[in-house]
Amino acid sequence: MEDIAIVGAGVSGLAAGWSLARDGHNPVIFEKSRGLSGRAASRSRGNVRFDHGANFFRLDQPAVNQVIRFGLPTDDLVEIHGDVWTFDGAGTVAPGDPAQNAEPKFTYRHGISQLGKLLAETAGLEVRRQTRVGHLVEASGGWELFDDAGQALGSFEQVILTAPSPQCRDLIDSSRMDEGLKKKLLQGLATSRFHRQFSFILGYERKLERKEPFHALVSTDPTHAVAWLSFEEDKPGHVPTGQSAVIVQMSPGWTDEHVEADREQLLVEVVNEAGKLLGDELRQPDWWDSQRWMMAHPAAAADPELLEEGKAHGLFFAGDGLIGRGRVPLALESGLSAAEALQASLSLSTG
Repeated sequence: MEDIAIVGAGVSGLAAGWSLARDGHNPVIFEKSRGLSGRAASRSRGNVRFDHGANFFRLDQPAVNQVIRFGLPTDDLVEIHGDVWTFDGAGTVAPGDPAQNAEPKFTYRHGISQLGKLLAETAGLEVRRQTRVGHLVEASGGWELFDDAGQALGSFEQVILTAPSPQCRDLIDSSRMDEGLKKKLLQGLATSRFHRQFSFILGYERKLERKEPFHALVSTDPTHAVAWLSFEEDKPGHVPTGQSAVIVQMSPGWTDEHVEADREQLLVEVVNEAGKLLGDELRQPDWWDSQRWMMAHPAAAADPELLEEGKAHGLFFAGDGLIGRGRVPLALESGLSAAEALQASLSLSTG
């Protein structure tokens, strides 16, 4: 039987693996996709690099600052210039919160997804990509994992589940374990819901002018079609000089109405709505890209008290679905906390 399995190679899963590896464990991480970092995602278009999920992170939480500044290489870490301003339902733009804007914003020169890559590489983590865990079976002294085709993936003493809570619920529902435990875990996960959200990337072979010195605009009205708009050229290394790339994240409500629509047809409305905020020049991109996030960020949190029941069985949870807010530092902290709880459980069992 192997030591520890982690389901999900997003920021929380990789942070948990990083912490456990530093304490001498050899966790195995299972990731259903090809990439790392989950919604802290980056993509390239020619010589342009852009963050199309999470846009940046701050280092105001001590644990996060300790990991990123002192636990990982910082050569690629860059500060983002410009503040986050707001706009209301009428499209009126105004300065943002001074206290929040006083806190520096960061990403990586090669994209925010670099965070997950650095966590994995620094700790030497084993990540089995394109491997979807289909169900668990509680066994004597641990858990047996199987993929979605029923093939065995191995036996582990402890398991950390870090996938979005709705996916964890499906996994638990398909698994074989103590029925009382299963019932409580399903109840705990049932309260967690996620928003869907479209991200559009608008590229320009010219530099777009801004009337005000903001990096991004965030909506104060959830009924507005646009939720977020930001300029990637404010991130060192992302956009060549003389060009622009704009991230336009549509609101969850708008996304729900258009989730199955053809994206090329949606582009017309996206550039029109963004143009209302930034001017007519925005309506003529030279290229574009998009991402449909079916679980973009939490709308409501899971019940952590009910999920505590899993610890006595060697089953732990992490991720922003436990917190109810989609922030990279919160996901990272959640992974560190799960690793700490697992370590404490091991100490009790051996002490």
